[in-house]
Amino acid sequence: MDLFTHLVVGALMYLLFMRDVTLDFLFIAIFFSVLPDLDIFLMPLKKIFKSNYFEHRGGSHSYIIGIIVASIFGLLFFILRQRPFFIVWIIGSLFYGLHVSMDLLTTTRIPYLFPISRKERSFHVEKAGSFFTMVNSFIFLITSMFISVFSANIIALRFFIDFYTIFFLIYYFYRISSKLWFSSKLNKNQKYFPGVLPFFFVIFERELVENILSLSLVRKSHFSKNQEIFNSKTILTDEEMIFFEQGMALCNKYYYFAKWTAVPIFIRKEGIFAIRFFFIETMMRKRTMFIQYDFDIFTRQMISVNRTSGHKKLVI
Repeated sequence: MDLFTHLVVGALMYLLFMRDVTLDFLFIAIFFSVLPDLDIFLMPLKKIFKSNYFEHRGGSHSYIIGIIVASIFGLLFFILRQRPFFIVWIIGSLFYGLHVSMDLLTTTRIPYLFPISRKERSFHVEKAGSFFTMVNSFIFLITSMFISVFSANIIALRFFIDFYTIFFLIYYFYRISSKLWFSSKLNKNQKYFPGVLPFFFVIFERELVENILSLSLVRKSHFSKNQEIFNSKTILTDEEMIFFEQGMALCNKYYYFAKWTAVPIFIRKEGIFAIRFFFIETMMRKRTMFIQYDFDIFTRQMISVNRTSGHKKLVI
């Protein structure tokens, strides 16, 4: 989930459930709503401690870490600002947990119980970097600031806040319901992926029978016909199967690539067998990130790697 949406949803949830109690801790709630994403400043520590949990969406995205961090901040607020420790700790834990819960809805797995458990999960309800929610959150921020600064109309501001609160609640209810409904109809070889816009989604199907690998991506919508994005059926030799398994193992060495769903494309050239792995989680309108491994057929060694920093079409 993007930073704007975490900030906006955190503020809206505080105003929805706690504004009639007190507004004194609103900024603390907002701070904890975005705090886990500040883990980007911890990433240099990965090289020192040799741990992937210092990556973005690593160990910081955990309910357990949230409780610990809220305890530390609660103690600091009590000592430095004379704020009640228990209230700061409760609000910090709840809104840190809100951030983790929202990221659990996305397509990128997180270690939500680290360090008690290293298991990572995601519910594939929303794209990790949702352009749709980011735009709506940005509109909310700009408009609410405009109303506050230029009109100072409290009634208009309250109406606008209530409108966006209902909008986000309906939006996420729809996303969750849609995912549960369509996932219940899939077979074991199929997987649901949310689209950029709320009414669209993608079904990925993968089947490996002996040395025959079948893959398909179909874009679906509630209001239009299905659109086939990609379809392939590849017969691999025993040697190519070994290269394929090596390529998958290499992908899993990267922290983020291991979280994502890889769609392999096989490229046969004279003396070279290449595997290009596309990642569905980063796909936007047939464009997605990929990494390609080239293997020398004669020496059976990997000879080159092409890891993109941008996006490429899901075609050869």
